[in-house]
Amino acid sequence: MRGKVIFFSFLALLLPVFIFIRLSGHAYGEEMKHMHGSGASMELHHMHTLMNHGLIMVTEGSNLVMLAEMKMSPSVDPMTLENGRRMIKSGKEVIEHVMAGPEMKGLHKAGHGDDPLMKYSHQLGEAMTKVTDILENMRVEGQMDADMMTMHHLHILINHALSMAAEGSNLVMLGQMGMADDADKFSIEHGKTMLKDAHALLDEVFGGKAMMELHEKGIKMSNSMMAETHKLGEAAAKVIDLLEKMPSAH
Repeated sequence: MRGKVIFFSFLALLLPVFIFIRLSGHAYGEEMKHMHGSGASMELHHMHTLMNHGLIMVTEGSNLVMLAEMKMSPSVDPMTLENGRRMIKSGKEVIEHVMAGPEMKGLHKAGHGDDPLMKYSHQLGEAMTKVTDILENMRVEGQMDADMMTMHHLHILINHALSMAAEGSNLVMLGQMGMADDADKFSIEHGKTMLKDAHALLDEVFGGKAMMELHEKGIKMSNSMMAETHKLGEAAAKVIDLLEKMPSAH
């Protein structure tokens, strides 16, 4: 009998705690809903983060492939090439899964297909896919001459600009979630700076001395690799521009 009294007394003490936790959780959920708006904005921003991660994987993988194609370390080049191609494939799969996977289908089924942020997400996905396809199909066979070496260094800079933009975008989205007060402001500001610097780097690549010298030496747009380089630059600029103009989740 005494044991039962102690047990029920213990439950009576815990009941207010359970009620407080329940109410706090509900209040937090309402606060987050108010903070991030209704609809699928939070889900889509998490998807954008995954897409940015996929893009970074692709650019880093592409850089490894190009490093191997420079043929400066015969004993390591095969491993570098293999890992680079695997990263490109995996990054592309991440982007494809986000754009056509069950999570995205669920949002469409729930009626969010016409949301402005949803339309933006598909524009971003298409732009990233275009960049990924170009990088995946970029190949240099045989011995690399000095001009192609310069070209690949420019490609690496383009990839770096894309990675900067993706990381900057993630910082902006993180800050916009409003979970860390003053740190959020710095996160947003630094992210926007990275996006701005990514644009500037891309402009420097295509308007800089190295590219001008390649054109002066007769490597015109008719050259297949030069044509691919400019195609990559246009696709990269589209991605960076979209990331810079990403709507807020608020």
